[in-house]
Amino acid sequence: MDLPSHVVSKLQSEFLAETQPFCFLIDENYRLIDSWGSSDWCGLNGVEADEDMRGPAPFLVGIPITTPQKLDFIETPGRAIVTMHLIPDDSQCYVVLLDASKEHAYIQSKQQTVNELRLMQARQHKLIARQRDLISELVEAKSELDHHRREAERISANKSRFIAMMSHEFRTPLASIINYAELASEEGTSSNDIQKSIETISRSAKHLTSLVEVVLDDASLDAGQVELIERDFDLASLLDDMAAMMAPMAAEKGLSFAAAVDEDVPKTIYADEVRLRQILINLLGNAVKFTVEGGVKLMATYNDGRLVVTVSDTGPGISIEDQERVFQAFERGGGRGETGAGLGLTITLRLVELMHGEVSLDSMPGEGCTVSVHVPVMAADDGPTAAVPVLPLPSEDTIAAKPLSVLICDDDEDMVNLVEHYLHRSGYGLITTSDSSEAIAKTLKFDPDIVLMDCNVPGVGGVVAAKVLREQGYAKPIVALTASKLSDEQKSAFTRFFRKPAQMQELLTEIKRLTH
Repeated sequence: MDLPSHVVSKLQSEFLAETQPFCFLIDENYRLIDSWGSSDWCGLNGVEADEDMRGPAPFLVGIPITTPQKLDFIETPGRAIVTMHLIPDDSQCYVVLLDASKEHAYIQSKQQTVNELRLMQARQHKLIARQRDLISELVEAKSELDHHRREAERISANKSRFIAMMSHEFRTPLASIINYAELASEEGTSSNDIQKSIETISRSAKHLTSLVEVVLDDASLDAGQVELIERDFDLASLLDDMAAMMAPMAAEKGLSFAAAVDEDVPKTIYADEVRLRQILINLLGNAVKFTVEGGVKLMATYNDGRLVVTVSDTGPGISIEDQERVFQAFERGGGRGETGAGLGLTITLRLVELMHGEVSLDSMPGEGCTVSVHVPVMAADDGPTAAVPVLPLPSEDTIAAKPLSVLICDDDEDMVNLVEHYLHRSGYGLITTSDSSEAIAKTLKFDPDIVLMDCNVPGVGGVVAAKVLREQGYAKPIVALTASKLSDEQKSAFTRFFRKPAQMQELLTEIKRLTH
């Protein structure tokens, strides 16, 4: 149906006003023949007849002009957005450019809206996913906090039991020491009873010392203050020492004790001898302690750079449930009514881990227990030799060979009296003080041949006093005689370090070695 002429005229005028048509005619070589309409808006003004239109209108390059085409949203050199119609006419072609900027802007706006919606949806999905992750993390955190809370409650309860148990553990030998000391001091006590009292006091004191050492070891491991000191040492001698130490303990309980070393085990290895000895003492001590009938066996093998030491016993065994907790602090296997701090296996495990090893346990109730320690070591030929100073063997003769004086700084009167007794008996003169500041003054005044210094004393403290004496020019030996745990930097202020309770024979031997 044809539209009325005035309607067609109206539509044409609006279309022409909106699209601003620009038409030009080109030949088969794209040269301009003629043009119609305004070209200012599209940047093609100034073109001349016979001009190659691919120059001013580069969008024509590569486009065949023999086929009718419509190309939308082309950008002209004048940055106008146009719709291009190609209308072939024999060997010529009409090119009509229509302003499409409004339509292009509308489509861009619509596309931007779509893109923004997609971006919002993507962000929403991310937020939902993040919310799910946060909820999951919160659930995990709550679960972990609940676990830590239960673990803290368990440790707190265990520590409470430990404190109560250790109170009993300490009171028993202390009561024995006090009672037997009173018995020995009573008038009319026979020499035989006095000797028995001394032996009991010594035994109880050693037991107290072992309890204190266990607690200190656990505290040192907690604080990360335990470091490996590796060197070459005689493994065969260490295992012989273990057998010599444990065989009599086993014999006292009517148990057999056997030690076997595989022929592949190197005689000398490079490792931390002190920590390995402590591990073996803990394991063998437990085996002897908890075994009532049968015996204990120590077996050592070596395979691919790993020392494997196995301790087996015929004791009551450990249930599966107890196996999961016997290596935890303050825990002991059910049904084991023995005394102790409940820290031996905990310390053993942590020492083995410090040596980069592993511990395995195999046991069933009524079938004994087998604990295996696997630690990486090097045969002496494979590893470096640590330059460790070796002290001479203690001499049996501790008597001073010349007049010498010793200054001791300690605020424990009993300790001073004890040292004074032994030093006087060995022929040493003694200067005493209970204050570290006074010790500095007396040392600089009397110039003793050696200073025995407790670290935890009134005044500036033993460590500071030792450093001050060095700064003041005192070059003679200063020996730390203390129950405190010293760092390597603190130990460097002293010539030697003795941990209380020190063996008097060893202390006297060292004093003579340092002063003669």
